[in-house]
Amino acid sequence: MLDHSGFIALVLGATFLAGCGQETRTASATPAPVPAPVPAPAPAVAPPTATRPDYVGHWAVSLAGCQAGGWDFRRDSVGTAGEVSCAFKKVTPTTEGYAIDAECTAQAPPELKSFTLVFSGVGPAETMTVAGGPWGSPVALIRCPP
Repeated sequence: MLDHSGFIALVLGATFLAGCGQETRTASATPAPVPAPVPAPAPAVAPPTATRPDYVGHWAVSLAGCQAGGWDFRRDSVGTAGEVSCAFKKVTPTTEGYAIDAECTAQAPPELKSFTLVFSGVGPAETMTVAGGPWGSPVALIRCPP
């Protein structure tokens, strides 16, 4: 039979063996919660796709022009503050932008016109130059804020 001190030694030994290989946790060993990733802000203008080319949007010659009408480019047409409207017949991507063949109305019956869109700059400094078509001289436009 075990006496009282033998019983205590047996219980302590069993407790020691039961704890072997187990990690001891303390308040300082508790891992800190991992913060959730902060999503990146959405771009002001959605990125271009096959169905939404990068010319799509509201453009003007100045920020003031954005409020006063500007140019509305859609995937298949453009309209300018009541003066010119064009229905795109063929849009061909180029290394600098797009070449467009369109049927345009500008204070006359519709006529077939060709023009280009050339991009430069990035973000708020982005510009698009429209050359040819019913506009004659090249026109530099800025993308209007949403």
